[in-house]
Amino acid sequence: MRYQGILGIINKLSYAKRAEIRQSNLAKGREIHAANMDAVDKAKYEVLEDRQIKMVETWKGIGYNNEEIEMLKEAWSITAVGGATREDKKERRELLKKAKASMLQRRAA
Repeated sequence: MRYQGILGIINKLSYAKRAEIRQSNLAKGREIHAANMDAVDKAKYEVLEDRQIKMVETWKGIGYNNEEIEMLKEAWSITAVGGATREDKKERRELLKKAKASMLQRRAA
């Protein structure tokens, strides 16, 4: 912008006009940022959804039933998104244990 002389032109304007330009630029920047964040979130969601579909296929191949797969989905979602606390990780381990124990008990019967 500086090389194009825009800053010099803006500096010659009145304070009210400069403030108006600055506010419009901030508003446009916020809109662009929100659109970019939505696009990134959508892309992340699609990637996680594809991974989860592949994981469900793997779990079905191993021999888990639908109830156990729901437990495994919950456990997987805790760590897949990120920001998991110690309690979340503990809950994840418990869900994995329950699903595994359920499958082994069902197979043994």
